[in-house]
Order: sequence, then C-alpha cells, then structure tokens
Amino acid sequence: MDVSVKNAFEKLIKACERIDFLWQKQNNGVSLKRLLAEDIYTFICLISKSGAEERYSYFNEVYQEGAYPSSELDCTIGGGLPGAFSALNKFDGSVRSENKVQTAGLFVSFISELGKFYLLSRFDKKEVDSKKYIDYIRSLQSALLHQDKDQSNDNAKAAIDVASQKQPSKRTDLEEGENSKESASTIQEDVPEETLEELLEKLNALIGLAGVKQEVTTLINMIKIKNIRDSRGLETANISKHLVFLGNPGTGKTTVARLLSKIYKQLGVLEKGQLIEVDRVGLVAGYVGQTALKTKEKIDEAMGGILFIDEAYTLSKGGSDFGQEAIDTILKAMEDNRENFVVIVAGYPDSMEQFLESNPGLKSRFNKKIMFDDYTEDELLRIFHAFCKPFGMKLSEEAECCLKTYLHWLIQNKPENFANGREMRNLFELALSNQANRLAEKTDISDEELNEIAKDDLPASGDWPGFFSPVQPAPFAKPR
Repeated sequence: MDVSVKNAFEKLIKACERIDFLWQKQNNGVSLKRLLAEDIYTFICLISKSGAEERYSYFNEVYQEGAYPSSELDCTIGGGLPGAFSALNKFDGSVRSENKVQTAGLFVSFISELGKFYLLSRFDKKEVDSKKYIDYIRSLQSALLHQDKDQSNDNAKAAIDVASQKQPSKRTDLEEGENSKESASTIQEDVPEETLEELLEKLNALIGLAGVKQEVTTLINMIKIKNIRDSRGLETANISKHLVFLGNPGTGKTTVARLLSKIYKQLGVLEKGQLIEVDRVGLVAGYVGQTALKTKEKIDEAMGGILFIDEAYTLSKGGSDFGQEAIDTILKAMEDNRENFVVIVAGYPDSMEQFLESNPGLKSRFNKKIMFDDYTEDELLRIFHAFCKPFGMKLSEEAECCLKTYLHWLIQNKPENFANGREMRNLFELALSNQANRLAEKTDISDEELNEIAKDDLPASGDWPGFFSPVQPAPFAKPR
C-alpha cells in the first residue's frame, strides 16, 4: 500500500460519503462510491499498457476491501468525463458560495497520486502510457469549476500542476527510454514496428554502457553474418543467443533486454520479440510439482521472445528448495525450443557467478556474459537531467553545483550493490516532492518556479537512511 495514494483516496472517499445520500436520491439509488470505483477501473485500463486487470484487482483488495470487483463494473474508456468527478464538480457548483473546499479537486489529486505511483513504482514494473496519463489529468483540470481565488483553490491547482510534471515515466528513464506507441485501452492501435536501424539508434542513445553497446553490436553482427551464410548454403557455427547480464541495479539491464528482444525479431531470430520479465516469485511455488507448472506458464508466455529472469541467482539455494525445479524446467525448454526461445538471466556479478557454477547445465548454456558497469559522476548527472528534460524542468545554477558535488562524493562513498540510475530516479522524485511542498504554500506560482528545481529541493542526508555514511554526511546536507 502506498501512503500517498491511501491518504488521497481516504480524503476523496470522505467527500463522496458526505454527498452520497443526496446523489443516490437524485440518481435512482446509484452509489457514488460505486461510480468512483468504475472511474478508477477505467483510469487504470486507460493508462496501463499491460496488466490492467491485475492492477485494479490489487487496488480493489487493498484500498476498497474487495467491494468492487472488475467483473461487476463498467469500463468506459473514451466516454467523456468520469462520473464521480462530474458529480463532485456539480456539487461544488451548487454550494460554491459557502463551500471553501473543492471536492472535485480531491478527485484530481487522488488520480494524480495513483498515476504517479504506477509511473514511479519500483515494485510495479508494467508499462504505463504517460501521455494518456498527462492528457487525462489535463482534461480534469480544465473541467474544474472556476471558483474565487481563495487559498485552498490556489493550493489545489498548484498541486495538480506540480503532479502533472511528476512523471519520470519509464520511457524517460534510462531503464526504458522508449516512446509510448501502444494504446492502453482495449482497442489496440495499428503501430508500425521499429526498424533495426531505429532500435540500434535507441541502443546507442542510452547513457553510458559503452562496453555493453559493443558487446551487443558484436552479437548482432555475428547473427547477421550467420544469416548471410545460411542464405548461401554455407556451413555456420551455432551462436548462443542466451545471455548473462552482470551488474548492479539500475544499470540499464532491462532496457537493453527489451531492445534486444525487438532486435532479435528484426533479425529473424525470434518470431514475436516480446520480453517477459520475472523473478523468483514469478517462477517458484510452495509445493512439489507446482513450480514446474508455474514456470511453464511463464515460458509459454515468453515463447517467440525473451524470458528475462532478474536476480536469477535466488533460484539456486541448494537443498530441497523448489528453485531447482524452476531451473530444470527452464533448461528443458531451452533445449526443446532452440530456434524460438531465448533466456537472459541477470543479477549481481559475484552471485551470478556462483549461480552458474551451481549447475553444469547452466554453465554450458549461458556462455555469453555482458557486464553492466556502474555509472560515472558525469553519466549520473546526465541521467538526472534526462528525468528533467521531458517535462521542461531544470536545476538552478546553485542546485546544479550542489548536485555535482554530491555525485562526486557519492561515487567515492557508494555502497556495495549501488543502485545507479535508480538512485537518480529516487533523487528526482524526492526533489519533486520537496518542490511541491515548498510551492504549495504560495498563492501565485510562476511557470519558471514550477520548472525549476532549487537547492532547497535537494534532499538532506536524513532523507536517505542507510545511504550516507554516519560519519561523513552528504555535502549538501542541510538542517531540518
């Protein structure tokens, strides 16, 4: 459960409960809370490029105590303004002379928080269409009643404006970097596939990763030459397409795997070119026999594409652990489907070396390793700027200087298993939160202020437990 989402949802629910009796009386007993559930379901379906049902099911269980399953709701994508929002907005208009709280604004604030959670969450890795999210928020904002400029209304609008910029979506991150092209609704758009040249351009545009780019380019060239030899009837050596990605978190392993799955398709190596990302939880069950079935489901889903296993070393714990059952099932699938199934395993260098040594079958099938090195100070700074750029945001000169000093300190004092790009994502998110808190108190906010990250928005050392040395605080740490 996300605290920000929970708090925003509880405020919205209380507003709905206050006017629900009047609403039901005027609308044949239809519950406003049920209407809200349908709006939430529709919103999740709209912005989710995959896993919408799973997302809503989790939301319903955690935040709505299972009261509104999707099977009982209508999903009305493209059907105009949300029903609950329209009801709240109408209520605001009827009492605008005496009411100082914009209840419709609570709806917008909640939707902003929910969408931001899906965009930024390190736990929910399913893709989100950030453009649809931005457009949705803007449509709500433009529909809000224009009330007198009191303090609460200004703060609500400021919160919406800031939230609309709080979207370092996966496509802006070094771990994604891809344009939103698929429809998140049930109606799929006809989108032309990216060419091999376009995919290679995206690969080369990634920040850093010089060694990775060279390794991938070499692999691609070997496949190209093999294809030419095959077309001419010449003998060719088998090229193992299964890979081991070694490196700390946040070094772009998932991004490269996703690009490689599409590149393989363009080269004719794979039929579909999808990437199915799993970890131990997605493969291993709690009873004998169930793990093989669970793993087989993921293999079937990845057939024609790549099965990407993050932290694969956790599958090999020795003893009677069921992880070995998953490994055996995957190895058999690799043997039986050599032409249309690729597996990439990823994790920390030392742990992955132990994992490969634990099983002769693993070592023989994963003989190609690609190392993802940690980012340098300059590369981390470029990554932070990459988060800012899509939203027109920038660091003030003072903040830029402080960030450079901090990054120098960070590289000198980085912990083991340093999270690289994810640290920059976290830093960007914290800076946005601090900026929102700083600006929300103001009644007149300029565009320049909305687009600038100031020195005071950078987090103090106390905001990063375990991240800074207790005897060597971060250079720009400031008192609270």
